[in-house]
Formats: sequence, structure tokens, C-alpha cells
Amino acid sequence: MAPALSPSVQRAVARVQLRSEVWRAWLVLGAALVLLLGVLTLGLYDHATPQARVRQMRGASVLAILVAYDSVILAVLLRRRNTGRPTSSWFRYANTVVEVSLPTVVVLVLAPTVGWLQALAGAAPFAYFVLILFTTLYLDSRLCGFAGVIAAVQYGWLANVALKNQTAVPGWEILVSPGAHGMKTVILLLTGFAAGFVAAQIRSQMVTAVQSASERDRAVGMFGQHVSPQVADLLLRQPLEFSGEERDVCVLFLDIRDFSKLAAASAPSEVMRYLNTVFGELIRVVNRHQGIVNKFLGDGFMAVFGAPVNDGSSCEHGVAAAKEILAAVETLNRTGVIPATRVGMGLHVGEAVTGNVGSEERKEYTIIGDVVNLAARIEQATKQYQAQLLVSEAVYRRLDAPLHPATDLGEIELKGQLKPTRLYQLA
Repeated sequence: MAPALSPSVQRAVARVQLRSEVWRAWLVLGAALVLLLGVLTLGLYDHATPQARVRQMRGASVLAILVAYDSVILAVLLRRRNTGRPTSSWFRYANTVVEVSLPTVVVLVLAPTVGWLQALAGAAPFAYFVLILFTTLYLDSRLCGFAGVIAAVQYGWLANVALKNQTAVPGWEILVSPGAHGMKTVILLLTGFAAGFVAAQIRSQMVTAVQSASERDRAVGMFGQHVSPQVADLLLRQPLEFSGEERDVCVLFLDIRDFSKLAAASAPSEVMRYLNTVFGELIRVVNRHQGIVNKFLGDGFMAVFGAPVNDGSSCEHGVAAAKEILAAVETLNRTGVIPATRVGMGLHVGEAVTGNVGSEERKEYTIIGDVVNLAARIEQATKQYQAQLLVSEAVYRRLDAPLHPATDLGEIELKGQLKPTRLYQLA
């Protein structure tokens, strides 16, 4: 037994099925219009007998009724599509009965003037096959089989009526052969089942595609809560053997000052609410500036600009995000949403390897390189200089200096670094 579809997948499948029904209605209406125009055109240029003209007009009348009927059906389906309300089963089955019965009506209309056997030997019964095939667009195998049964029963009934009191015409004995008409009936029935098989395959592939898209969207949504939708999308698209690529990135480390004191004086649930409030606002700021929060570090995080998407302005984005973060924290403080809070941030830019690290069961998008270590050390230096935002010389050289006034702190010895680093204080 196939697993039950989730409500969201069911709704998506229903939308696709409704669009397919609209296409089917357009096809039926288009075919009816073409036939109607063909019959009318033939009536204008064909110098036929009065009896033939009567036949043409009767056929045109039946087609005109079908055009009017299908126009109403199409209007209903378009309205349903716009409102998102799927059609019910009884609607589809009733419509199938009406449309598949069209060839039967044509034969009944023509039979009194051309004869029963001649009407059955004409073009009208071939419409059964076309209409059955059109039912595949309902994406319902049972409905296709139902159309085949309706067509077979109606053709069988017409053949039975036609064969009564009919005599064979020399050379046309096949017209009164019960076996020939019985074979046509069987073929109609098999056509319905074949259409049902095709409809089932199309529906199965469609459901699989919808489920895959739904799972992918759900994964992006869920994983995007932990890193960012950009990274989630990249991780889902790239192959498992992806080993990494070198990128020029700007790395930002952020730390909440005196977090240990706040945590010691508050209940764990209060601390969690506090972090969610602060990080919730700051993550939005990072995302707005085309960055990603790559890692959470307890009372801080590491953000990256320039990966996985790089537009060549990673430092501008990083510094702009850092300044907006300071403004956001100040707003939260001023409005009393959070206790008095200060943050420290350090930024550095350089080459790093970005990509997936881990196994096939568990992977993490990460940034590896000395740029990460140095950005972390710069953030730690904010405590020493009572600063909120320090950037390396490499970052400052890529900025438009007049737009970012800074204090040159000179060459600073940072822990774990072999060479001093020139730092600039922006806040």
C-alpha cells in the first residue's frame, strides 16, 4: 500500500490535477470548434443534395451544443482554478458521461437519414477513442476505465440496434458482422484501460515530483533556520563528493559581553528567550546584507559574507551588517525588550575554503582558513580596547574610507598570530 500523502502534498497534487483538467477542457473545446467550423465550411462549398445538407446541419447542431456545453465547463474549471477549489468526483464522472456520449448522439441523429449501419461506419464512432484519450488528463485511472466502459456499452447498444432487421450488402458483409462490432466494443474497452494505465503513470510521476519539491522546500525551511536558506539550497543542490572551493570571504565574529553574569542571574528558560530575541533580530540583519550565520557559539556567532554567493562586495556587506547590528541592539536596549546588552564584533577578509565537511549521513557547510582564526582574535581584542567593532587593515582598505570614519589602533599583537595585525576601530 502506498504511503498516505501529507495534507500539503495532497493540496499541491489537487492544484496540478485541476490545471490538467483545464487543459483537457481547452482541448475538447478546441476540437469541437474545429469540427464545427469544418462542417459549416463544407456546407458552404459542397454542392450536396438537400438530404446531405440536412445531415450536415444536424451534425453542426450537435457540435454547436457541445461547444456551448464545454464553454460552460471550461468557465467553471477556470473559476475553480482561480479560487483553488478542486472539482468533485461526481462532477468529473458526470462530465465524462456527457462528453463520451457525443458520438452516440451523432449516430442517433444521422441514422434516420443515412441508415444505422452507414452511421456506424462513418466518422462519429472514432470520436470515442479521442474522448477516451482526453480523459487521461484527469489523472484518474478509474475515470479512464469508466470512460472506456461507457463508450463500449453505448457502441455495443448502437451496434445491436443497427444489426436488427439489417441485410448484408454484397461486398459489405462486414457491416452486419456481429463479430466485427463486438471487436470494436472490446477495443473501446481496452482503450479505456490503456488510458487508465497511462493516467496512473503520469499521476505517479507527478506525485513523486510534488513530494520531492515539498520535501526540498521543507528541508530548506528547516535547515535555513540553522544556517540560512542560501546555504540550505546550496547544500541540497551540490553533489555529495563536493570537496570545497576557494573563496574570498569576509568573516564576522560576534560576542555578547558579560553574558555569563546575565546567565547566572536568570533562569535557563529566560536565557533561552533572551538569546532567541537577540539572535532572531541579528540574523535577519545578516541575511539582509547577503551574509549567512554559519555557526552559533553559545553567546555569539560567526557570520560569513561572500559565500556561498559572492558579488565582490563582501567587506561592504559585512561592515554594513555590523553597524546595523549595533543599531538593532541599541533599539532593543532602549525599548526594554532585552536587558542592557553590549556586543563586540571583529571582521577580517581573506581566502578560505568553503564547502561541505562530514560524511554522507551528516554534513556541515563550513569555512576553513586563517581568515576565520584571525577574525576570532580580532573580536577578542574588542574587550581589550573597550570597542564594539574592530576590523583588520585588509577589510578597511576595501571600504570607502570617508563613509566609514575609524580610529587607527596601529599594529596589535593578537594571540596565536605570528605577525602583528593593524586594526581599525569603527565603533
